[in-house]
Amino acid sequence: MKNMNENLRDKRVIFMGTPQIAADVLQALLDVNANVVLAVTQPDRITGRKRVLTPTPVKLLAQEHGIPVFQPVKIRTDYDPVLEARPDLIVTCAYGQLVPDAVLDAALCVNLHGSILPRYRGGAPIQRALWNRDDETGMTLMKMASRMDAGDIIKISRIPITEEDDSGTLFEKLGQTAGHLIQDQLETLLKGEARFTPQNEAEATYAPVITGDEEKLDLTQDDETLLGQIRALAPHPGGYVIAAGKKLKLLKARLEPGAQSELHTFVKLGKSGLGLQLKNHVLVLEQVQFQGKPVMDIKSFMNGQGRSLPGTIAAQAA
Repeated sequence: MKNMNENLRDKRVIFMGTPQIAADVLQALLDVNANVVLAVTQPDRITGRKRVLTPTPVKLLAQEHGIPVFQPVKIRTDYDPVLEARPDLIVTCAYGQLVPDAVLDAALCVNLHGSILPRYRGGAPIQRALWNRDDETGMTLMKMASRMDAGDIIKISRIPITEEDDSGTLFEKLGQTAGHLIQDQLETLLKGEARFTPQNEAEATYAPVITGDEEKLDLTQDDETLLGQIRALAPHPGGYVIAAGKKLKLLKARLEPGAQSELHTFVKLGKSGLGLQLKNHVLVLEQVQFQGKPVMDIKSFMNGQGRSLPGTIAAQAA
């Protein structure tokens, strides 16, 4: 990793982002001594059972490095600090709000989006790629446009999706990919030498944000797609079925071909294993969480709460 060209160190960069994947990108900019003059992120949120007001990962990292932080509730109408910072470049990643034209016009504004555009425009591209059982995904560096994720492409970095991936691991991998991508292209962007390729609108698909209803595992879909849904929702928020009248989140699982029992019946596997009978496979459960209980590996679960589940039938939530 090399530091920025000394002639570009005075160029003023604004970073806009919110979750950990965005903090990974901000860290990548700091690692090459980019002159980040402002971090824009979502307002602090109340989280957890104790309802603690929690800053975003981007805010925490920015404060650690003495970078001013701006947290507008609605950036569409509250953006003056961005303009007052006189940016030469604005970099965004998973910010979480639509950026108004006034900000897009303030400087070259680029976005790092977690898909191979134009596939999976929208708020949940990583989850949708897993749900659809894609074998690869990527990070696209693009010029921001008024329409969501429709701007011209600068560069795409592709990575494989493995059978072990879930949303947690894939977010981590794409955070690192995004960091390397912005480091690779930063000097080109600051010099005004980036080349832009329009997206093929005919190939555009959309990846809407996961809804609460989609956390209910759909046992009617084919076995492979069900596993894709489980991986897309893990580790958070977690996809669930109803078992013994309670929500049971299935957080890690794999498919083994064959039938051992009636459809959607929980089956005991060996001394301390648990499976769920699907149409053509047994869904071998590896990590679960019963409603109101901690996440557990399946052996621990079967030594306690799960002991009575074999022979019962899983139900879909209404």
